[in-house]
Amino acid sequence: MFLKNRHFSIVTCGLLLAVVAGCSGSDLPDSFKARFVYSDRTEGLMKEAQNGVEDLPGVKELLDERFGDPQHLLAWSQLPVDFGGLSGTVAETPAGDVVKDLKLNLSDSFTLEEGQTAVAQFVTGEAAPAVVIITGWDAEKSEAILASAMETAPAQGDLVVIGAGERLQTGRSLYMQHCSHCHGTSGDGNGPTAEYLYPRPRDYRHGVFKFTSTKPQSKVSRDDLTRVLRNGVAGTYMPSFVPMLNDEQLYDVVEYVRFLSMRGEFERKLAGELSADYSQDAVDARKADGESYKDIVSELKDFLAEDMADSLEFVSDDLATSWTEADTDDALITPNSPRVPDSPESRRLGRELYLSKAINCADCHGVAGNGNGPQTTIYEKNPVTQELYSEPGLHDVWDNLNQPRNLTYGIYRGGRRPIDLYRRIYAGIKGSRMPSFKNLKDDEIWHIVNYVLSIPFEPEPGHAPLPAGDVATASNN
Repeated sequence: MFLKNRHFSIVTCGLLLAVVAGCSGSDLPDSFKARFVYSDRTEGLMKEAQNGVEDLPGVKELLDERFGDPQHLLAWSQLPVDFGGLSGTVAETPAGDVVKDLKLNLSDSFTLEEGQTAVAQFVTGEAAPAVVIITGWDAEKSEAILASAMETAPAQGDLVVIGAGERLQTGRSLYMQHCSHCHGTSGDGNGPTAEYLYPRPRDYRHGVFKFTSTKPQSKVSRDDLTRVLRNGVAGTYMPSFVPMLNDEQLYDVVEYVRFLSMRGEFERKLAGELSADYSQDAVDARKADGESYKDIVSELKDFLAEDMADSLEFVSDDLATSWTEADTDDALITPNSPRVPDSPESRRLGRELYLSKAINCADCHGVAGNGNGPQTTIYEKNPVTQELYSEPGLHDVWDNLNQPRNLTYGIYRGGRRPIDLYRRIYAGIKGSRMPSFKNLKDDEIWHIVNYVLSIPFEPEPGHAPLPAGDVATASNN
């Protein structure tokens, strides 16, 4: 189904295709329009690194020309996002000088009801980046009737996309309705209600999500994000959206969240390429050492002209690879052996591992699992500023104070299935101080899982279950 009068346009960016999706609200006054915000890392750069030098773009323009703004989203084809749309090719070069109909080979079936229109965008060939309105479709002939003649005729084999960006647009609309008030328009976790919530809503811009089924160095998968939308996150203000959104809508929101995450990660990495030499702090230090501001700007100009292209390629390739791999079987944490049957003996072995020096879960979670281990009393250093945090305890990559889970409550934010706990132990919790214990044997992880699941039901905090034989002896006495 293609909605009538939905407008799109297309631009090309080197070998990259960018589809511009015009979203609702694009005709509003500027003061009412939603905006993406730039990260503190970008804002901390010298102005020329942010905004560019002469005709050479800085971080902000490089970001905007690949992702756009909330009213005009750009679908950068290098990214592994399902932007939506039906792709195909021109079946044969049209005859004559006036082109008002086109035969197309499409990747899937296409229908157009009477009175509806669809937008076709040419991606390759001399006609690109032309946009045409399709007013009719002859399914038997696979022929599109155009609203007006084309200025440049396409050729057989030219790539065309119908309804490009539809999924991105729908996901954006649903996100703004259901998610932005907590997570913010940019996915920065700073929506209007965020300051009242604990824990804080997720900031997607790091490209990091805590509760995943993927290996320690892997990104979040689509299934992981869908699971969170379906189930919510226990013990937080993140609700389940199952009553409000159907499966297709959930998928659209997932794709838009992934889009925001890639935008944020692209910005962080690009700004990181410049921050060592061109942050405002670095510039101040260089000036104190005798360098002139003019020379620093000249050096930056050379970098933007000669080296930035390589940095862009590296960052974009890394994004494409890492986010694509997250949805492969190789990224999924799959135990090599089934769960060890739950028993007093397994729980006892799990508690021994929990308290062992090698694993030392009690250092954070406490001997009794109350989330009050000695690590919660120390003052950590901020890894960026190298200054001590103002409050004791463990902090995550978003600089939020992270209280270790109180295991006596039986509430596990990443899910309470045994496989969920297995994955938390195997991969850790990304972005937090919960480390990976992937080097443990499968049965050792399962013993810990069995013990952790038993903690809320222990007769007394920290009670170590007796071996099965001892239980029988004690009961006979």
